Amino acid sequence: MTEGMMERSTILAAGALVAAWSISPASAAEFHDPKTGFSLTVPAGFVLKSPRSDAKHDFLIGVVSLTGQPPTAGNEEAVCAVGFIRFAKGSVASQADLNAMPARQKMALDIRRTLPGQGMAPQVMQAIPSEAYAGFEIVSKPTLGPDHENVSIYTAIMDRVVGRTNVICVTTKQALPDAYPVFRVIRDGTRPPAE
Repeated sequence: MTEGMMERSTILAAGALVAAWSISPASAAEFHDPKTGFSLTVPAGFVLKSPRSDAKHDFLIGVVSLTGQPPTAGNEEAVCAVGFIRFAKGSVASQADLNAMPARQKMALDIRRTLPGQGMAPQVMQAIPSEAYAGFEIVSKPTLGPDHENVSIYTAIMDRVVGRTNVICVTTKQALPDAYPVFRVIRDGTRPPAE
């Protein structure tokens, strides 16, 4: 993976990722992007915002809870944002290369280097066990912003040969333990394009 591609697909600051979208009648529990082939399904009780453009992703989709659980942090409407960026064709040799220990170690190091520059202090970082992708889950806290001491950020980064999927969810520090399983269901509802 080239350095430029890695820079393009790095984690975005939580405030930029989980920006307010307005709910439209087209909101649904399932999304399929015909251009990239990426799709996302969220569990009952959630709706998806219309995708919007984003400088670091091919598109970004907000995930809104209809029940208010997990709660959002601040004045945001979406509790999570899901983004996908397609890698340049041929930039990654194979999924086995991405899953190999050297590539995973480099990915972990890149994440650790990127987070502080995005205003986030990592608290927990662990590999996501999967043969289908190389991925990490990170829990961090913002270092800036109103009431940042009471905010927790859950991030899942999943690399496949075709591209990177980012899932970033922002909730209150108190709600995070109960929100973890919900965030993982949203993470597991992402389906990248086959090629």
